[in-house]
Amino acid sequence: MPSRHAFLKPLFSLQAIAQACRQTLRTGLLLGWSLCSAGAAMAAPDKTELRLESWRTDDQMFWEQKLLPEFHRRHPELQVNFAPENPLEYDSRLDAKLRYDSLLDTKLTSRKAGDLIFCRPFDGSVRLYERKQLAPLPEDVLAPFSEQARRPWTSDDGKVYCVPVAQVIHGVFYNRSLLQDMGEKPPVTVEEFFALLEHARRRGQQIPMALGLADMWESTQVLFTGAGPNFWGGEKGRQDLLQGRARFTDKGFVDAWRFMARLKTYLPPAPHLVGNSDAQVMFAKGAALLFPSGSWDLPYLRHTEYSHKSTPIDLGIFRFPVEQPGQRCQVSVHPDFGIGMNVESLNKDAAMKFLRWLGTAEFAQLLTDHLSGFYPLSKHPVKVNDPVGQEMMAWRQQCDETIRLNAEKLNRVWPSMEDELWYINVKVLDNSLSPAEAAAQVQRLHERNSFVPHPR
Repeated sequence: MPSRHAFLKPLFSLQAIAQACRQTLRTGLLLGWSLCSAGAAMAAPDKTELRLESWRTDDQMFWEQKLLPEFHRRHPELQVNFAPENPLEYDSRLDAKLRYDSLLDTKLTSRKAGDLIFCRPFDGSVRLYERKQLAPLPEDVLAPFSEQARRPWTSDDGKVYCVPVAQVIHGVFYNRSLLQDMGEKPPVTVEEFFALLEHARRRGQQIPMALGLADMWESTQVLFTGAGPNFWGGEKGRQDLLQGRARFTDKGFVDAWRFMARLKTYLPPAPHLVGNSDAQVMFAKGAALLFPSGSWDLPYLRHTEYSHKSTPIDLGIFRFPVEQPGQRCQVSVHPDFGIGMNVESLNKDAAMKFLRWLGTAEFAQLLTDHLSGFYPLSKHPVKVNDPVGQEMMAWRQQCDETIRLNAEKLNRVWPSMEDELWYINVKVLDNSLSPAEAAAQVQRLHERNSFVPHPR
């Protein structure tokens, strides 16, 4: 089929347009300018635009300034627009439901969602596939990823619906200079950890630990599932729950809540008014000694205005503490996000080009370089240049690995186990709920989950 501009070729050849433009520069004739504009519009091909939905507002500048420009260089015919949502607005239940999910549901059902979708692992996105809102992906797109990497985005019927992109590692950031001033070193055991916090509290110069309760999610996704594996035996404890061999009232889980209950004294003043962004700033400005978090906060701590001050914080990291000296450490290495394709996308071929690019060695290294705490899930070897990132990656050789406790199947209950843990863990941290009460309440909810067996 001929181009819609084909009939113009005899009148407006590229040579004629160029000649008119040169004449315009000499004479400033209006007709010449009009001809130049028309020629530019005719010469520039239309771009296909893709919308990439995400909850990662913190990472917007890295996607827009570092990652996506490389894709656009390889595919100048495409334009991917990164469109993050604030993950904590319009909380629909217990002030703790992620807006990204509810907004995404609305967009998908109204056919207003983007072409490409950030996918949470396991229960967080499988429902979108089951509703036929995420497309199953072909094997050639998934070839760079192992079966283990695919598992968090594999449906119960064996279909993979999102490209595995990145995993993150939990830990506790600390200010090296402050620790040295105190004559302390990174703690290894629980008692060393609390001795350090108590020293910081008595010293009175910094907040011992930058952790707020306003946003609620950190109580579960940072503390409970980051520190907890050292109490319940890591992956074994998680599998025992999945296989019906354990209860939340068992000692290991109760001990994790006991650990959390001891932290109240060391939180910032009025912790219910302190959100995660407040805690980030508190630590980045040197107002707090410790910041329990994970590798996902490395880009923020390295690249915000605070890291470019004349005296940036000297950033260090240590693992969540073990109970006893010599105990085998457990570290949470969590599959953070994948990216899938909206079934209703009008640009499926273009979207597939982007999904294939996510599996390239080029993207793996770009991700490692610019989103330094997000580690690629593809098989490609990468070089981690950030020294804190290197230290966290070394933990994978020193410790056993697990993922966040409730990510797989345990959330398939109403109310969601995720929502319930946010609420309960905040109550434990402010000492309005005892560890035993927390265990009993979570266990009652768990027993209503029909997707997993239960002890008799």
